[in-house]
This record gives sequence, C-alpha cells and structure tokens, in this order.
Amino acid sequence: PYGFRERETLKCAPRAACAPPIAACARSGARAHGNARCWWRRPDAHVRRMDAEEQGRALARLHEQMRLVTDDNVQLRDRSERLRSALGTVKDKMAQQAAASRDLSARLVQSQEEKLKISRDLVDVRIEANKMREKYETEIFELTNKMLYQEGVVSSLEAEGGRLEAEAESALARLRIAEGNERDMSEEYAALKSNFLALSDALEREITHSEELSDELLTLARTHDTLLRERERAYKHTLEVERVRALLTRVAHSRSRVAVSPEELVRVRGGAIKHTNVQPGGQNELREEIEKMRKSYEEVQRQLEEKMCVSVYKGEATSLFHYCSFTLSQIVAMGKEQLENRRATRNTQQELAQQSASLIISQYQLSQVEAENSKLQNHLKELNQEYRARLVRYIRDITECVQGASDSSVRLKESVDSMLKEVRESYRSREEQLTTAVRTYRKRLYKLSNTHQILLAAYRMQREQILSHTEYALEAGPPEADFSPGGEELKGESERELQKLRQDKARLETQLKVAQEQAAALSQPSHSRAGLAEEMWTDIRKQLREITITTQEAYERERVQLITRATVAEEQVSELQEYVDNHLGRYKLEVTRLQRLLGLKAGRSQSAALPKLRPLHKSLKKSSYEIYDDGGGGVGVCGDDGGGGVGVYGDDGGGGGWGL
Repeated sequence: PYGFRERETLKCAPRAACAPPIAACARSGARAHGNARCWWRRPDAHVRRMDAEEQGRALARLHEQMRLVTDDNVQLRDRSERLRSALGTVKDKMAQQAAASRDLSARLVQSQEEKLKISRDLVDVRIEANKMREKYETEIFELTNKMLYQEGVVSSLEAEGGRLEAEAESALARLRIAEGNERDMSEEYAALKSNFLALSDALEREITHSEELSDELLTLARTHDTLLRERERAYKHTLEVERVRALLTRVAHSRSRVAVSPEELVRVRGGAIKHTNVQPGGQNELREEIEKMRKSYEEVQRQLEEKMCVSVYKGEATSLFHYCSFTLSQIVAMGKEQLENRRATRNTQQELAQQSASLIISQYQLSQVEAENSKLQNHLKELNQEYRARLVRYIRDITECVQGASDSSVRLKESVDSMLKEVRESYRSREEQLTTAVRTYRKRLYKLSNTHQILLAAYRMQREQILSHTEYALEAGPPEADFSPGGEELKGESERELQKLRQDKARLETQLKVAQEQAAALSQPSHSRAGLAEEMWTDIRKQLREITITTQEAYERERVQLITRATVAEEQVSELQEYVDNHLGRYKLEVTRLQRLLGLKAGRSQSAALPKLRPLHKSLKKSSYEIYDDGGGGVGVCGDDGGGGVGVYGDDGGGGGWGL
C-alpha cells in the first residue's frame, strides 16, 4: 500500500501519468483488503482497520480514475487515427505540390524562353525600323536637294518676269478682242434667237396649214370616190346611147324599105314599153321617145364635160396633197426626233434621280448601321462589365465554398470550367469583332486617302495644263496645298515633307502672281524687244515646262512608292506593336503569377510548423482582382491582398483547368 505522500502525489498526478501504475494499484488494493480481514491478529488493529477503510476509498478513487483514463485513451486513439488520416492527406497534398512545382518550373522556363524569343523579335523589329529610318532620312536628304534645285528654278522663273509682263499685255489685248467677240457673239445670239422664234412661229403656221390641207384632202378624196361612181354610171349611159344611135342609124337607112316595129325599139330600151299590136299613130310616140333620149344624151355629155374639169382640178389637188404629205412627213420625223431626244433626256434625268436617291438611301443606311454598331458596342461593353462583376462574385462564392465543404469539389470544378469557358468565348468574340472593325476602318481610310491623292493628282495636272495655256487667260483655281490634309492627318515623314513642298510652291506662285501684277502696273516694255526675244523665251518656256513635267512625274512616282511602303511598314509595325503589347503583358502576368505561386509554396513549406494559419476570408476583404487573358485562350483573375491573397487562374493550355 502507498503512504500518505504517495497517495497525495497520486491524487495530484495527471491522468496520463496515472495510466502506467494501474496494475500496481490493483495489487496493492487486494493486499490491503486481505490485511483488513485479519486486523485482530495485529497489535495495532484499530489503526490498521482505519488504514483499510482509507485504502478502500483510495481503491474506489483509483477505479474511477481507471475508468476516466480508459475513456481518455479511447479519445486519444480516435484522435491519433484522425491525425494519421490528416497526415496521409497532407502527404498527398505535398506530393501534388511537388508535381505542381515541377510543372511550374517547366512552364517558367518555357515562358522565359518565349520572353527571350519575343525580345529577339523586338530587337529585329527595332533594327528594321532603324534601317527604314535611315532610308527615309536619305530620301528626305534627296528631297531637300531637289527642293533646293526647285528654288533655283523659281529664281529663274523670277528672272522671267519681263517676258511675263509682255505676255500680260498681249493677254490684255486678246482679252479686249475677246470682249469684242463676245459682244458680237451676243448680238449674233440675239439675232439667232429672234430667227428661231420666227421659224418656230412659221412652223406652227405650217402645221396649222398642213392640218387644213389634210382636211381638204379628205374632202377631195371623198369627192373623188363620188366622181368615180358617177363616171361608172355615165359610162353605162354612154353605152346605152351608142346602142340607141346604132339603132337609129339602122332605122334611118332602112326606113324606106323596112318598117320597124315599135316592139323592137321598146326591147332595145330594155323592155320599158311593151306593145302587142302596132297601130297607125305609133310613130309619133316613137319620135317623142327618141327626142327624150337625145335630151338625156346631151345632159349626160354635159355632165361628162363637167366631170373632166373636176378631174383636172383633182390632179392639181393630188399634187398639192403629195407636197403637203411630204412636208408633213418631215415635220413628223422632226417631232419624233425631238420626242426621242426629250425621252432620252428624261431617262437620263430619271437615272440620275434614281442614282442620287439610292446614294442618299445608302448613306442613310450606312449612318443607321454605324449608329447600330455603336449601340451594340456600348451594349457589349456593358455586358463585359456585367461579366466581370459576375466573375468577381463567382470567385467569392468559390472561396466560400472551398472554405466550407470539400465534398462539392467536382460540381465546383464543373461550374468554374463553364464560367471560364463563357468568359473566354465572350472575350474571343469581342477581340474578333474589334479586329474586324479596325481592319474595315483601316481599309476605308486607305481607300479614301488613295481617292483623295488621285483627285489631287488630277487637279494638279489640270491646273498645270491651264497654266501652260496662257493665251486663253483662264483662272487656274486655288493651289493644291489648300486641298491637302492637315499636318495632324498626315502619317509619314515623306507626306509631311511633300506637304511642306506644296505649301512652298503655293506661296511662290502667289508671290510670282503678285510680282507679275506689279510689273504689269509699273513697267511697259516695248513691243519690239518682246518680239525679238519671243523665240528665246518660247524655247526657255518649253524647256522649263519639260523640266517641271519630268520632275513632277518623278516626284509622283517616288511619292506613290513612299506612300505604299510607308503604309505597309506602318501596318507591320502596328501589328508587331499590338502583338508585343498584348502577348508581352500576358507573359509578364504569367511570370508574376508563377513567381507568386512559387513564393506561396516556399512560404507554405517554411510556415508548415506554425500552429495557426491566417484565415482565408480575412485576406479576401482587402484583395484586389484583375482579369487577364493568359495567352492560351484561358481567362484568369488575380487577387492580391498584400501577402497571401487568393486568385483563380484559367488554364493557359485551353484545357479548362482551374486552380486556387
């Protein structure tokens, strides 16, 4: 049995320390119980009995402590099992972290290699840009030399002022002659106009007269038809009269010998009179009938003579009708030609009106499409902002889910993959839309600049032609520099230099014009001197014109070549700059992300022995998010809270992976 001190130490000992001496306590308790049964055998039986009671109470306390210790052992065993499982998961995580660190180191090396390639390409681009700059500087030097040569030409042109004065006087004389010719032409025009009005009035009168003649011809045609019908009837009457004459002659020759019966005469007249019996008074009636027939014959002859006169008049009328029909055919042909001309002009006017209407409609549709495009771009911008806000909210939800439960990791991964896929598709579509819009605007700007340059070249040639023909005294119009674009709109150095040359040329032309006017007002050279030196001045003028034309053509060719080369170089430089700006920023973000991940991993390995970790939600309160494209079609959100922040990154390989 234990003594007092041992019992006190046993009471004050911790539960873990009480676990080993459990068996010893049990043996001591049994021994004490045996001694308690033989307490009368010893001299100090009373004391021993008291000790036995105390030992029994101590034994009960020991049993209670044993029960508590066994419970603690069970709890410690469960805790040790949980710690073993946690240790296994930690080992798995460490293995995963080691594999991820190897992948990150490989990706870091790859990104460094790509960075070196990009820097090498950038150096090549800079070298090419320096070469082009040197080339442009040499070309600018050549242009300055040519400009100095042009200044010499201008000085020679200033020396030509005397000739221009004589030409100005001759031009004034020609102008006076032209004014006189203009007055004569105006008078002639007035006379022609009056003649035209008189001819138009005569034409109207002829038209009315031809209409009247056509009416008369219609009446004559009708009378002609009636005369033909009457001629046929008269011809029938003449045949009948001839038959009667023949009958009368036969009667006259055979009167003495044969008596003609009245039935035969009546049958000759057509059977109008029928007699069956011949009486003694029938001859008187026959005579009366013959007299009537003679009268009718004379009337028919008179009518035939009248008809002959009418036929003569009809021949004259037919000739007049043919003349009038010829004039009418000419008038109708002229009217048809005039109508065709009017129709052609009307058709051209209608086509022009349709084209102008279609142009206005197309311009209106273009403005509507541009307005709709701007609206869609604004709407797309709002949608992008909404997507960013949703992405930030999703990241917060993801962090909360990761902090809360680990069973829903598969669903979380699927949702994050779908979210990143949507964001990636939206950014790709936006990038494609912007690139297409930029390309279309560049093409339109290039076409407009080309058309503007073509118009300027045509205007320049027309102006040079007008200036070369000084004998007509025509106004050449404003100089070319007034229609050229401003300095802000010009892109290359060559265009700016050409613009300066145009401005200098316009200034010199204005100065030359002012000098010519002053010389014409102040000095009046003799005509003999001008006549003697005119051949020489014409030769000089031809030579100067040839020189200016050749130099201008050379300038135009060089200018076109420089413009094309400059546009191609600017497009290449802009594309390279866009590529460098986009991808270099992405690579920098990727490198910083990998370095941050490596730093976080090193910090975790160093702080593994710490008892407590920083809670995740505290770092999210002051975190800053940044959305970026990682170069492989993925989209990531970087969060930085000043140390130990949380970020969600898209898979740069386009596989839809995700990580915290």
